[in-house]
Amino acid sequence: MKFNLLFFVRLFLRHLHLLIMVPVLLAGLVFYLTQDESKSYYSTVKIYTGIASGASIELDNQRFDYRAANTAFDNLINIVESKRTLSEVGLRLFAQHMTLTEPDPMIIGREKYHALMRIVPEEVKTLAKPGDYAGNLQRFRDYMNMSTENFLHELINLRHPDYSYEKIGAKIWVKRLSNSDFIELGYETEDPGICQNTLRILVEVFTVFNTEIKVNNSDEVVKYFQAQLQHAAEELRIAEGNMQAFNKTHNIINYYEQTKHIASQREHTELEYQNVLTNYHGAKAILKNLESRMELRQKQRLTSQAVLETRDKIAEANFQIAMLEITPPEDSLKREANAQRIYQLQLRADSLERKLGAVIDTLYRADIDQNGLPSTSILDNWLNTVMEVERKEAQIKVFEEKREEFEELYATFSPLGAEMKRLERKIDVAEREYLSILHSLGLAKLKQQSIEMKSNYTIAEPAYYPLIPKPSKRKILIAAAGVMGFALTAFTILLLEFLDTNIKDARRAEKKIGLPVTAIYPKLVRRSRRIDVDYLKDRATDAILLNVAFADREKEANPEAPSVNFFISTQKNDGKTFIGHRLLNKLAGMGYRTLFLTPENKEYSMEEGAYDHREFPSDSKLYAKERLSELNPDLSPEQLSTYDFIFVEAPPIISKAFPVKLFHEADHVYLVVRANRPWSEADKNAMKVFREIAPEPEPSVILNGVELLEMESVLGDLPRRRTWVRRFIKNALRLRFFSKRKL
Repeated sequence: MKFNLLFFVRLFLRHLHLLIMVPVLLAGLVFYLTQDESKSYYSTVKIYTGIASGASIELDNQRFDYRAANTAFDNLINIVESKRTLSEVGLRLFAQHMTLTEPDPMIIGREKYHALMRIVPEEVKTLAKPGDYAGNLQRFRDYMNMSTENFLHELINLRHPDYSYEKIGAKIWVKRLSNSDFIELGYETEDPGICQNTLRILVEVFTVFNTEIKVNNSDEVVKYFQAQLQHAAEELRIAEGNMQAFNKTHNIINYYEQTKHIASQREHTELEYQNVLTNYHGAKAILKNLESRMELRQKQRLTSQAVLETRDKIAEANFQIAMLEITPPEDSLKREANAQRIYQLQLRADSLERKLGAVIDTLYRADIDQNGLPSTSILDNWLNTVMEVERKEAQIKVFEEKREEFEELYATFSPLGAEMKRLERKIDVAEREYLSILHSLGLAKLKQQSIEMKSNYTIAEPAYYPLIPKPSKRKILIAAAGVMGFALTAFTILLLEFLDTNIKDARRAEKKIGLPVTAIYPKLVRRSRRIDVDYLKDRATDAILLNVAFADREKEANPEAPSVNFFISTQKNDGKTFIGHRLLNKLAGMGYRTLFLTPENKEYSMEEGAYDHREFPSDSKLYAKERLSELNPDLSPEQLSTYDFIFVEAPPIISKAFPVKLFHEADHVYLVVRANRPWSEADKNAMKVFREIAPEPEPSVILNGVELLEMESVLGDLPRRRTWVRRFIKNALRLRFFSKRKL
């Protein structure tokens, strides 16, 4: 069997009645089941979201993020398709319908309205107030939340076609339009008013829910930063209070400027102190030199009570002057008063110096010193030096006191520096934390405002009222049923064909049986007006006859001996008698004397033929028969020798006894097998036993009952009336585009 396109066409043509009946039956069944199909209406709404390219107040981040945009659209679609959204839509739609006192085609049709009124219990009807949609909605929501077994809970959560969230979700679809900011929502149902209002309510509900989710999340973030900002402000206030208390406790106005000023004053005072000390020691040396040049009597006079008292007063005045000069006040008014005080003290010091000079003048009257110099010159120098020493001593005392003050200030300010640093660090940390949280709060509020702006969706195309029902799918369903029926039938035919274990053709017969096929004979149960069946019978019989005649060439050495041929089969009803009858009639018509020996068969009456026919009993004694003459008492060896061809039909090998010992007389053994049955294990075992018993001659196969089309492998194209179109199609299927019927 050649699996080409022509094979498949012939296979389907052979089962054409099934390929027509099954699709017609399925299409008719769908036609019957869909004759009461209800009309369907659909409506759509387009919404501009602004997610991808909408305006935003977040000016610092204008980069477009495709992944974020896709995620936002996915979140939006999930909100639309969520159970919470669809349940709320169903409840609001029910409340809208219960607000009516009679059907309104723009909201709900008459049939749907009366169907709803029939299923709503009285306790629910009493909750509805005509015209009070908001109140009805709240009362229905409270009623539904009271129990999970009440009417409204079952209406929303079970399978009502208009109000249950499952049915609404099954009939609604939402998608993003390409890569734009638009989304499209559609809804399909049997009532146009319900269709339009369901979409309207859906847009309202999912917009509110989407805003709640986004804004609530941003509100939580804002509240968090506000709480953190309040805490940070309190921490900063406490840190600044500690610093203020510290400065107040330690009289600090500006620690760093004060310490810098103290260090500068100390350095300046130290330099002046060293200068004064140097001048003091120089004056002391001069004074000592002058005193060493005075006489004892002069020294005693200089240490008189009047001189010493005057010197003390001068020293006191100089000390006060030094105190005022070394530490001038910073305030301008005090500085002016200080200058006035210095001026007065200086006048007093000058007066005391003149007084001391007058005292000394009275003590010494133009004395001449030991070097011959006037004594008044030494005394003047001594007096000036003493004044200088007194001034320097006064300044030295003042500087020493200032040095002690600086040491005390250093001892006080040194440990305060570390504490000041610690307090400043604490304030700095608190301040930076406060500013950071303040910045984050500003960003959170900016984000919140941006979310609120983006959550206000714009309806570009509102839901319309569908006037024309959606085209019915009935025709498509009927056509699909027919196509499906044809496809399933064709698939089943192919599957059964390829899974068929029957012998079917000569190639499979040789493969399964393991013997060569001598001839094939067609299946002639059905007659065709387009095929010459009688011609096929003759041609098939001639093919078998040619094989027999060709095989008889081996007996040319003894042409007088008849040709003995055995027809065997493993099972009954394989067609041995029929094949033999056709063959012997043909031989008899050609002038040969033929004999056909068949077992007795009371169930089958053989047709009359032009050949000799004898029967023999197929009992257990058949095993012992060694000669053909022993099969029938009317036959003698001399009589058998008068025949040209002798054909013996052996009983079925599996079910009957067969003449084992007769096969040594056979010239040929033909195994007749039906093509429309499988070659089973029993057949294989029976032939194995037969071959062991009668190894010679080797049987050949006559395949009986093959399909007419298989005869083309022997006879070529079957003799039938074909139009030129049919011939063209057949050649095209066999890829013979340029074949001709004649030269």
